[in-house]
Amino acid sequence: MAHYRLTVIALLALTLLATACSQDEELPADDYPSVRGPDAAEDLDPTLAVAEYELVVDEAEVALFEDTAPVAMYAYNGQVPGPVLHARVGETVRVHVTNNLSMPTSVHWYGMRVPFEMDGVNINGVYAIGPGQTFTYEFVARDAGTFWYRPHVQANVQVEAGLYGGFIVHEADEIRPDVDADRLVILDDLLLDSDESLAAHDMEHHTRMHGRTGNALIANGAERAPRVHMAPGEVQRWRLVNAANARPFDLVFPGLEVRQIGRDGCLWKQDWTRDIETLFLPMGARADLEVRLAEDTTDGELAAIVLTQGSFGPVETEIELVPVRLDEDAEPSSAAGHTSDPTYELPSADATSDIDHTAHFGVGFNDADQAQWMIDQKTWPEYTEWEVAVGDEQVIELVNDVGFEYPLHFHGTRFKVLSRNNQAVDEPGLRDTVWLEGDSSVVIAATYDAPGSWVYQSSLLEYSILGMMGVVEVR
Repeated sequence: MAHYRLTVIALLALTLLATACSQDEELPADDYPSVRGPDAAEDLDPTLAVAEYELVVDEAEVALFEDTAPVAMYAYNGQVPGPVLHARVGETVRVHVTNNLSMPTSVHWYGMRVPFEMDGVNINGVYAIGPGQTFTYEFVARDAGTFWYRPHVQANVQVEAGLYGGFIVHEADEIRPDVDADRLVILDDLLLDSDESLAAHDMEHHTRMHGRTGNALIANGAERAPRVHMAPGEVQRWRLVNAANARPFDLVFPGLEVRQIGRDGCLWKQDWTRDIETLFLPMGARADLEVRLAEDTTDGELAAIVLTQGSFGPVETEIELVPVRLDEDAEPSSAAGHTSDPTYELPSADATSDIDHTAHFGVGFNDADQAQWMIDQKTWPEYTEWEVAVGDEQVIELVNDVGFEYPLHFHGTRFKVLSRNNQAVDEPGLRDTVWLEGDSSVVIAATYDAPGSWVYQSSLLEYSILGMMGVVEVR
């Protein structure tokens, strides 16, 4: 099997949005809408009010590629990605996590608004799950949408080794798109040695400063996801998640007609949706798409655009991740797709509003003269004291003082982008992850509605591990 040494072609980041959707209490217990992709976890509670799961973290031999030996990884319940968790808005979610690794771990519910004690952040070791220990996370699923879960302890090592999985909170029937299939696709890359084993995390410091970018792409834990068959006129909802340490995905859709219907959560209003030919998906971000085969086309694909080394230098290459083929013998579909208008509660601030807090992101040096990522000239675990009151809307300026680009993820809140480089922008809806281009600024509006020491950080995991993490103290 051939792997490619890959580097990402930078594209402009598309808008990352999310929304809260209402709950349909008429659904019977344990009868979640079907979502194709990685295997789902078993719901241990038969009642409508509770979604209860068990996750066991352990070492595992995982078959990722055809005609090669299994790869030694970490896994939830023995699978990569981990099992998909399901809930409905308003349900209590209870997840029992047992750690069989020789190192501490935790679970962060990426993009989900949960109580601080359930967020999985390891501040002073309080919320880490030690080797041999079990911890139960419990919270209410507040927002419908496409989310995911991963460790927040040694995340750069544990996520790269396979610890991540999808979490879907379902919309009410009147909001859910009329589609023929709902599909989750979790994208990742791995750094493999020549013997196809996972490369050790012993990179030199300056290499780690740029992030661990892999040389093999995977979709749902395989070099290529199983072929998708579509009937004439069939429409599917695809939920994409980028679980890579340091690779934003530049995606294209040859042979497909694609409309983006959501981002960083659930669905957009109709006048926010857009037909797309490419998609830029930063680390940690999610996108919801409505996918059809193009007219008079029998084959299509989801593919990543990468740079590979050609005879005369780097060349652009499409790496197929999800192949699609027309099933000409199937009954034609009449599904309408996404036609609803979910309700949003947006911040009141705009691009002319006063700034409440400015955070500067850059590079400094430690006592060993090694470069470190910094926020306001401090490197985690040191951070600038920043306190806000529960329920107060904050207008926050994020200033990238270096030429590197990266995503930022905010825990405990969702926000609206108001401006970029001092220019007002029309980026509707809410999000939890935003892309910062080099030497640029972004202004956002956010409200924290729960107390806690809420982290904000780069979701390029090596940046976060090497200092780009801060805390908003919400009282």
